[in-house]
Amino acid sequence: MSEPDSVDRHIAHWSRELSDLDPQIEGIFTRMQMIVRLLRHNKDRWLAAGGLKHWEFQVLHHLVAAGPPYRATPSLLAEWLDTHPATMTNRLDRLEQAGYVDRVHDPGDRRRLLVALTPAGRAIWQERMDDGGLEEQALLAPLDPGDRELLDDLLRRMVRAAEADGPPLMPDWPSGTDAENRMSNRGTDG
Repeated sequence: MSEPDSVDRHIAHWSRELSDLDPQIEGIFTRMQMIVRLLRHNKDRWLAAGGLKHWEFQVLHHLVAAGPPYRATPSLLAEWLDTHPATMTNRLDRLEQAGYVDRVHDPGDRRRLLVALTPAGRAIWQERMDDGGLEEQALLAPLDPGDRELLDDLLRRMVRAAEADGPPLMPDWPSGTDAENRMSNRGTDG
């Protein structure tokens, strides 16, 4: 067993109050929750270092995920981000003012408006992804390659078990072709 951590102290405290507390289960889930909290805090920090808010990054991320030509309708972005269309309009206004997206007419249907990722939007997204990757590597640094492989496999087994009883925890990203097909099936979109 490795050196005790703050979660071990948490378990010792609550074991006095909860006689049936399983220290192993409590340790596993509390550590996962605390690591997720740390990841969220770190992500907010590295996004802010690039002058981005979480929602700004998410819009850019979804445009990149759509694939070339990195564009989508505003309503499709709102759907992907589970955001009200009016909220998305406001967000797109701010991203357009920052130079990260442009609104362009669909060449196939000039009545339809598309949100297109600009080179500046792609660049800031890439910078933030690079910084996030460095943060993730630093968090995994105490683990050797075998430990990382084992952790990856154990978590995969947990995800597969969770997905066996419900929908996928991670939905598929739309490809550029899928996004284009979904946009063309929606008619006009402003």
